[in-house]
Amino acid sequence: MKDIPEKVLEIIKSRGIGEEELEEFLSPKPKLAYDPFLLSNMREGADLLLKNADEGKNIVIYGDYDVDGITSTALLMKVLSCLTDKISYYIPSRIDEGYGLHKDAIDRIKAGGGEFIVTVDCGSVSREETEYAHSLGIETLVTDHHNISDVVASGIVINPRLPEDGYPFKGLAGVGVAYKLALAIARERDIPGALMAEIIELATVGTIADIMPMLDENRTLVKVGLRSMHLGCRNKGLRELIDRSSLDYRTIKASDISYGIAPKINASGRMGDATLGVRLLLSEDESEIRDCCNELLAANRERRRLQDEAFEKGLSIVGDEMKKGDFLMLEINDSHEGVLGIVAGRIREQVNRPVVVVSLGDGNYKGTGRSIRGVDMFSMLDKYRYDFISFGGHSAACGFTIAADKMERLKENLNKDLAEKNKEEPDLFEFSYDFDACIDSDDIDIDLAEALEMLEPCGKENELPMFLVRNAEVSNWRFLKDGEKMAKFAIRTSDGRYIDSVIFSGAGDAYEELSRGPVDIIGNIEKNVWRDEARVQLVARYIVPGGSI
Repeated sequence: MKDIPEKVLEIIKSRGIGEEELEEFLSPKPKLAYDPFLLSNMREGADLLLKNADEGKNIVIYGDYDVDGITSTALLMKVLSCLTDKISYYIPSRIDEGYGLHKDAIDRIKAGGGEFIVTVDCGSVSREETEYAHSLGIETLVTDHHNISDVVASGIVINPRLPEDGYPFKGLAGVGVAYKLALAIARERDIPGALMAEIIELATVGTIADIMPMLDENRTLVKVGLRSMHLGCRNKGLRELIDRSSLDYRTIKASDISYGIAPKINASGRMGDATLGVRLLLSEDESEIRDCCNELLAANRERRRLQDEAFEKGLSIVGDEMKKGDFLMLEINDSHEGVLGIVAGRIREQVNRPVVVVSLGDGNYKGTGRSIRGVDMFSMLDKYRYDFISFGGHSAACGFTIAADKMERLKENLNKDLAEKNKEEPDLFEFSYDFDACIDSDDIDIDLAEALEMLEPCGKENELPMFLVRNAEVSNWRFLKDGEKMAKFAIRTSDGRYIDSVIFSGAGDAYEELSRGPVDIIGNIEKNVWRDEARVQLVARYIVPGGSI
């Protein structure tokens, strides 16, 4: 490892990667992967699924409407279509049905001739619903990755978070669990190798989009999936979407999927019809793929417009809500429900408080929340789980439905609980500028940018390395589109070089600081390729007065 710059080695070691793990962590062809049959109930679940396929039963894959659920659904559809033509899928409407397994949906599946339901990315706590399906003569197999409390679905459940599960890695996405089921099936049946290579691309997209830890087995899965994309991208719909997003499949990174691909697939579920995303990933027809891409891009544009409107409305009531406590419940009733989770996340970034955006309809509130570091939102809400009509999520994000007459009490209880936690942890809401290392502008060059690529894929728990440049001299400032949101600029080094730099959010506020003199900049260092020429670029996240960090 002598070719790794000392600055990069320091970052790797600071993340707890020891000498014995270093080779695997940095390897372009990692080998860390676990036997799918180490997952509790995998053997029984795979056998039951194959039995139903062999008997010609009508199998329905029941997914979720986010990217994890959409990719999971497409993945199992592709694999099971090799075994039976009696296979279909059902994804509930985010707007009309909400997250999870529903009795009404089960009735529709029954009416359509469904005989066996396989859930992906949902269903772990759906005891009533699975029992209801069984009462109608429909068998179930639940595959999921969400947290489980004391209520577990009836029948076979495959979830690494089951209390008794001994699987070595708990951080799989829903599509990771679905992929493991596909691997188990491939042990028993002849599934084409080309298809198994294609579905790992879908598993990669879902894992990145669901913000799963970019460590351990996920790191292997994503590296292999990205490499498959670089070699041509076997999934035709995904490749077309990459092209239409002005990205290059030959060099696509995890961050490109996070910010350039996932939001577009997600837009289908957010704006009403998640089956659009599934159709894109399943189609082999070029005309249908183009049409699906057109619809996804249009849905994403509309999503962004509605999201910006709701964000402004939410910001306008933050002050009043903060007078009531630090667990913010923002009621936004006249905005599209599909964008409220994103709005909650953006407002959380502004105020550094847990935020739930709620909307009222038919006597119930639907809520979508995003939390901050140090506050486990799932645990806080799970304390009141018997008040909810439906509830699910994890530590960083949750969704629920609750009767309107119970909302005020829930607010009061959560604010009280959070206030007690803040007493124990006085710095809970203090904003901190996180960075991995200080760096002199003279040391920023293309060699460092290329060395940092060894840490890829970056994501949760292996974040993109952030550097602090103190007292930077900025020149050539130029605002880009969207008013004063984004800008390009340059940082001057002591030897007269100029480092290309860009900021994608808050450029207007940052520009005001430049008039006061040198600034401190926190950002990541990357290689930017334009017309086959590679140059180093600093992507700024924060620009603040010089000497303030």
